[in-house]
Amino acid sequence: FLTPHPTSHLRCQKCLADLIPTSSIISKGFTGRHGRAYLVSPPPLSTFMAGGNGAETACCAQGDIPNTVTHEARPRQLVTGAHTVSDISCRRCESVLGWKYVDAAEDAQKYKVGKFILETKRIVKGAEWDAGVGELETRMEGDEGDGEFDSQDEEECEDLFSAIWTPQLARRRRKERAFDR
Repeated sequence: FLTPHPTSHLRCQKCLADLIPTSSIISKGFTGRHGRAYLVSPPPLSTFMAGGNGAETACCAQGDIPNTVTHEARPRQLVTGAHTVSDISCRRCESVLGWKYVDAAEDAQKYKVGKFILETKRIVKGAEWDAGVGELETRMEGDEGDGEFDSQDEEECEDLFSAIWTPQLARRRRKERAFDR
């Protein structure tokens, strides 16, 4: 679980295991095997707590993403050149989520070493709504409010990019914002 700050984070699309805070996203302009992908940096271990009880946990090795398994490193020819990468999968459901950059042949690509690719089709964005309790931003049914995409709303742009935007989700968020005022 994330620290007590209300924040959004990425989860496994299949089993909803928490992976990483969205603040760890370095770039949204990468491509994975199945389309768009995020380049992310692993968070410090202190970002995560065991069971929400305040005690830090060694949920992963230093430099890895929590709740994932890093597989054997292999050379792979990518669009940006030759790299050595390790596939990463969800610790809970074993879905392949992306890969970790272990080495890069070209000096210009070395900045990626130690960072991860998370494929947007393999993850979903979640948020902390109550102190320490994660709740998936689900698609809600309803007909109140305007269901058109608002390009000026940062959350809606992020949802559209993540392929989870729906008119129902937009209406629900707008209703929650009005209720909070």
